[in-house]
Amino acid sequence: MAYNANDHLVRFHGARVFVNDESLSLARQRRQANRDRLKKGLEAAKEPEAIEYVAQGSYAMSTMVQSETESSDIDDGVVFGREALKGSRGGDRTANDAKDMVRAAVASTGDFKVPPEVRGNCVRIYYADGFHVDMPVYRKYEENGTMHKELASTGAWKASAPEDITTWFNGQVTSKSPDDTNGRQMRRMVRLLKAWSKSRTSWSMPSGFILSVLVDEHYYLNQSWKDRDDLALLNVMRRIRDRLLYNERVYRPVTPREEITRDSTLGRIRKLRDELEHAIAELSKIERADCDELMALKALNAMFFTDFFDGRIKEIEDSDGGDGGGGDGGGRGAALVPTSPVKKQGGSGQYA
Repeated sequence: MAYNANDHLVRFHGARVFVNDESLSLARQRRQANRDRLKKGLEAAKEPEAIEYVAQGSYAMSTMVQSETESSDIDDGVVFGREALKGSRGGDRTANDAKDMVRAAVASTGDFKVPPEVRGNCVRIYYADGFHVDMPVYRKYEENGTMHKELASTGAWKASAPEDITTWFNGQVTSKSPDDTNGRQMRRMVRLLKAWSKSRTSWSMPSGFILSVLVDEHYYLNQSWKDRDDLALLNVMRRIRDRLLYNERVYRPVTPREEITRDSTLGRIRKLRDELEHAIAELSKIERADCDELMALKALNAMFFTDFFDGRIKEIEDSDGGDGGGGDGGGRGAALVPTSPVKKQGGSGQYA
């Protein structure tokens, strides 16, 4: 008889995946500190002041996950009025000039071991403990009665309103999920897929945004999964795997609907597709007629490359005298991946 592994997966999500509000306190402190640094630096340099800040990315979408292989703080967009971003001769400042203005302002008021850096779509601020804060720079203006936002991207201003992504994602989660608890099921699917994608230090996987778009494409409302995150996750992984077999390109779900994959990083998409094969092989064991708790736990351990289920596995094996069935757990353990399992203790404040 197939095994219901939902309770085990839900406990794993709560302890090793979900980032609670308390764990985000350091990130919020750093966000505010950088806003204060920016304000002070802009004032000192007699530069225009920011008119608003926009939380974005996994923080705004509530899809952050615990991680010991990758870390970042809250992405915090800073917005200026376009009319204020004028050069000495009255022309618009370039995207690179605007980013450099922000970088210089933050750097002038902080003691950084690694100086803030201008990157393609943001200013990155580094911390000694390995965290970083990304600060995208936007300009805002009204034209023909419509308000526009543009991102200072690589070499140019590009139409982009970060709140549109958050609104889109939250709407999809609400409309598709069969439940309204614990962030709703579709959001949990994103978190679990992200946690799995970061479970091996040797893997180079697509961004959390790409994973979120793929989950949205292939997760659908199914009342029979309301209390079965294990089946929902297995179905989503299968559908994403199948989709990537015939189409490796992923596009932004809101305007501008541009491609968010690049030729230079398609290897990450292929890595995702290939590793999904192994993850599906593990998790699909819950569908086997001979699957019991031990087999299911070993499958989850192997899939997420974790020690989280070791205690219960040992209990079962000890109670059965070491011969309790359940298969060998199989899969992608240390024999095939030359790194140690990520041992996450939860609530450490490190996340991605």
